[in-house]
Amino acid sequence: MKQIALDRFGIDEIISLYKDKSVIKVLQGIRRSGKSFMLELLSRKIMKKGAAENQILLLNMEDFENAELLDAKKLYDFIKSKSEAAGGKKLYLFLDEVQEVSGWEKLVNSLYSSATIDADIYITGSNANLLSSELATYLSGRYVLIHVWPLSYREFLYFNSENDSAAAFRKFIEFGGFPGLKDMMENPVQIRSYLEGIYSTVLLKDVIARNRIRNTAVLEKIILYIADNTGNIFSAKRISDFMKSGGRPLSVETIYNDIKYLENALVLHKVPRYDVRGKKILETMEKYYLADQGLLTFLHGYKDTYINGILENIVFIELLRRGYKVFIGKIGDMEIDFAAEKNGEKLYVQVAYLIGSEETKKRELRPLKSLLALGDNFPKLILTMDDLPPSNENGIIRKNIREWILEG
Repeated sequence: MKQIALDRFGIDEIISLYKDKSVIKVLQGIRRSGKSFMLELLSRKIMKKGAAENQILLLNMEDFENAELLDAKKLYDFIKSKSEAAGGKKLYLFLDEVQEVSGWEKLVNSLYSSATIDADIYITGSNANLLSSELATYLSGRYVLIHVWPLSYREFLYFNSENDSAAAFRKFIEFGGFPGLKDMMENPVQIRSYLEGIYSTVLLKDVIARNRIRNTAVLEKIILYIADNTGNIFSAKRISDFMKSGGRPLSVETIYNDIKYLENALVLHKVPRYDVRGKKILETMEKYYLADQGLLTFLHGYKDTYINGILENIVFIELLRRGYKVFIGKIGDMEIDFAAEKNGEKLYVQVAYLIGSEETKKRELRPLKSLLALGDNFPKLILTMDDLPPSNENGIIRKNIREWILEG
């Protein structure tokens, strides 16, 4: 194995929680978010904890060297031979991009249930269908899902050997957190080429080929529309009307199908609206955010007019990273950017570039004050780029986005 000098936050927690436990560890995330890197780190750390090298089996199923093992039976026989070579000791099995193996669900289930192969199983995939209803049937109650996100801002600083600063955060805003961008920070041409490679691979391999999409131009128009409207309520009808005006009629159903494919490829994340007062999820007027803000700036370039949407995207992914379930909050005719929930606790978040006027301040405070009036005393935040000390107005805290992220 090649030497690894870097680390990913959360690796030690995965080992302490799940190593040698009778569950299949499923690492899921968009391509290039660092899943392969995580597997290699896990294998190294497990070796440091006492496992012998012949107890470690790490296979990338997209590597051409493993092409003969894409048949489930052949892969099973190969794993069995490695288990026998380990002399009865536990085999630590790491299967990267396992969905490339035909019949992999049955394979993993057989390995989990085997009386002759003692394996601690870790798998990765770049598609949400990895946990489709069919897989859930095979592995019901036997797996734990571990989300692998692109780098947080703290990890971004660590990977790029930078100290926290306004300039470093600007780079994070513009270029995003894909780990492979390490050492490219001074070369925007390289960065754009790298992001283009991710975008093209995800589109071609995880969306177009997997779902046999013929009208790729429409798919790209949908992505661009969502990127241009990040932070705004989504309207499939508006896309449909636009396509129709150009002589290319497109049904709302087709648009939502394409969006679902993008969600399955973990490119997009849908955020439904939640009626805070009525305590129910609303079926319409959702928003979409991308897996990483670097893809946003790649698709529409960096412009000041897009900054609110980019910041919302960053905060949204950070909330997911912290384990929150996230909604758009609705209270009467007002909207709260994010109503987040975790373990029965709630957090309300407003995101604004700057509180540059009294009018902006009132607009951001209004829905949060309405919550207070209803007796809702869960934490309420306004996150901005203002370089000012945090403030507290009747329990509504305003603080700098960068500082809030680093707290996590």
